[in-house]
Amino acid sequence: MRQPSLRRHLMVWVLGALCVGALVLVLAAYALTLGEIDEVLDDGLRQTALLLADRDLAGALPTGPMEHLASSTGTESKLVAIARRQDGSLLFTSEPEMDLHFEFVAGRSLQTARDEPWHVFTVIQGERVVQVAQPVSVRRELAAESASQLLVPLLGLVAMIGAMLVLALRRGLQPLKETTDALAQRSATSLAPLELDRVPNELLPMVRTLNDLLLRLGAAFEAQRHFVADAAHELRSPVTALQLQVQLLERSHDPAQRLVATQELAAGIARTRRLIEQLLYLSRATADESAGEIFTREPVHLGDVARGVVARWSAEAERRGVDLGAEVQYAATVEANEAQIDMLLSNLVENALRYAGQGGVVDVIATELDGAPAVRVIDNGPGIEPAERARVFDRFYRSPEAVATAQAGSGLGLAIVKAIADKHGAVVSLHSRADGRGLEVRVVFTKPA
Repeated sequence: MRQPSLRRHLMVWVLGALCVGALVLVLAAYALTLGEIDEVLDDGLRQTALLLADRDLAGALPTGPMEHLASSTGTESKLVAIARRQDGSLLFTSEPEMDLHFEFVAGRSLQTARDEPWHVFTVIQGERVVQVAQPVSVRRELAAESASQLLVPLLGLVAMIGAMLVLALRRGLQPLKETTDALAQRSATSLAPLELDRVPNELLPMVRTLNDLLLRLGAAFEAQRHFVADAAHELRSPVTALQLQVQLLERSHDPAQRLVATQELAAGIARTRRLIEQLLYLSRATADESAGEIFTREPVHLGDVARGVVARWSAEAERRGVDLGAEVQYAATVEANEAQIDMLLSNLVENALRYAGQGGVVDVIATELDGAPAVRVIDNGPGIEPAERARVFDRFYRSPEAVATAQAGSGLGLAIVKAIADKHGAVVSLHSRADGRGLEVRVVFTKPA
């Protein structure tokens, strides 16, 4: 398939417009010239007719052709002079071989004779009628010849403008070529903005958009590099622990020791699997929406999702001795991806169960805040200090309280929650409970239109 060309497109349209303009100019010249010729030659017909009428008054009209009058073969004007009596009998004609009959209409008129239109000027003097006529085709030929003389200069002018247009387009598009060459010479990791000094005003929006894209790509690549480095660092510790547990299992000969080593190995594998799952979830949550159907949006009932998540985590809550419950205060529906919202709530419930401790309480509430649908997850655990709340959304970050309590975790839960909320235009915020203990996480979605 032939690629479209901006230069060819402009050339076709500009030269086409010039050719149409030249044609219109020639037609206008033809019309104007024809009007001028009609005016001049009509006056000539009148003067000739009056001259013949005067001679007629001075004496009898000649009975033969008048040599000084133009004949149809001697000149391009093709004037014909005819004198008749009122009864129509012929007194004189400049063209005896042409049998022409015109109506006796005084003054200027347009008449048809021998299937051809003629301009006729008629003078009626007593019993005699003098008529001078000229074919319309003569005037049209004169106007066409005059207008056609403009055609060659106009074609030359179009050719000259076309050549100048080629040079102008070549010079005008040179900055675009320079920008393209500058981009082509860059490596995959060279994302510095393009220079704007020599960029024309017409290209500035495009180049600025490219610079914005390069900046966003640079930030995305930098975040990806940090993510890969952090993930590699976080995976190194559990993999090393698994390797040590395997070695310990190999060296254990006592059945009790082997059982303990096997249990620790299984727990290590579970933690590593959970970390990998969290990494995958975070990757999906931060992916572009064009990546696939994982971001398909549909009406999602927050109360139904909350009940489903609580039902799924009930067994874990019972094992930990935590009272886990769901409450639907408002039948909120949002346009979202149900799997992603489920993932968001699952991470919040998992974090709450982990820190609530034995005898703790965790409530998941679907509600409305300031007219917007929202979800609240409340626990009565140790909570998070206000100074640490902004950092807990960073990847792999764990608060000093979490480290001090030796709670197992990857530091990705709230990062996943934040990424999913941002993808859905929701706002995540951390609050203390009314009694000052524990933590409340609020996810507030956009108000319905």
